[in-house]
Amino acid sequence: MQKILKMGRYDAALKMVSSIEASIFDDWKGKRPNASLTLTLRLGFRQINPTAGADKGTYHDLGDPKEKERKIVRWNPTVWSKWKSDFVTSAQKFWDNKFCLINNRGHFPFELDGQILIPNVKCRLKIVAQDATAKDNHHTIDVVRLAAGEKWFRSHASLYDSRDTKSEKKGKDSKGKKIMQRAHVHEVGHLLGLHHVDVGKAHCPATGDTNKPKCYGVADHDQYAVMGRGMELRKDNARPWHTAITKFEAWAKGNPAFSDHAKAVTAAGLVGPIKIWSTEFMHYHARTLDEVKAGSLNFGMLEPAGA
Repeated sequence: MQKILKMGRYDAALKMVSSIEASIFDDWKGKRPNASLTLTLRLGFRQINPTAGADKGTYHDLGDPKEKERKIVRWNPTVWSKWKSDFVTSAQKFWDNKFCLINNRGHFPFELDGQILIPNVKCRLKIVAQDATAKDNHHTIDVVRLAAGEKWFRSHASLYDSRDTKSEKKGKDSKGKKIMQRAHVHEVGHLLGLHHVDVGKAHCPATGDTNKPKCYGVADHDQYAVMGRGMELRKDNARPWHTAITKFEAWAKGNPAFSDHAKAVTAAGLVGPIKIWSTEFMHYHARTLDEVKAGSLNFGMLEPAGA
């Protein structure tokens, strides 16, 4: 059973096992299946080439004529195809299947072998590379191909360079150690709606310039975050999936197929306003009503997220 919602930045698809499906498919016998929430990003990639058909040229940082010019070269079909493939494969691998949303309020119950179960939610990501002219793109991404001797280019969420898929030094920690990042995974975080790690703190107010250096983290722990200068995930990076699951909660209230055991959940005292689903880096089996009420996860551990 699956429901898809269009959410502007991405499409969200919630897939789960209904009581009817659980009763007729032997695959689920003796198992406790979870739900999965897949965010799909359709990206329309567009080449930025030297003007007038030239093989070599320049392009400004950030695409801004006020910024420094960098040397670029023309894309060819082979290099362009490989770059897009590398982008999609590596960015999707980084973000996909890394979080599990823990269902603390009894949403989306289903029955299996006479027992009402409450699924947790695996967080999945699918990136689809398309041409910039496709009508269903969520985002359009311009890409420059840097000349061999050009080592730096200031990109942003909708303007990348050919080196953004490679690990590059983005700063140093308090001990002088290099902090490395593959910029495209950071930018995909922005496409999903994530801000820089220190946005909202006194040194980086949300109403100010959130691209200031301090917004990428002041403390080492924050600098090493993927939404800082590094490559480390934080539990709050699951926010796009949190946003989507709350939309499905609202939709499910009026849909009997997603609330066929709502009365039992209410009787167990689990229904109520939910501020936020908790996030784990481990996957856990669906739980019974009593197990959810007890708040324990130990009995239901699966594999580490991403495995």
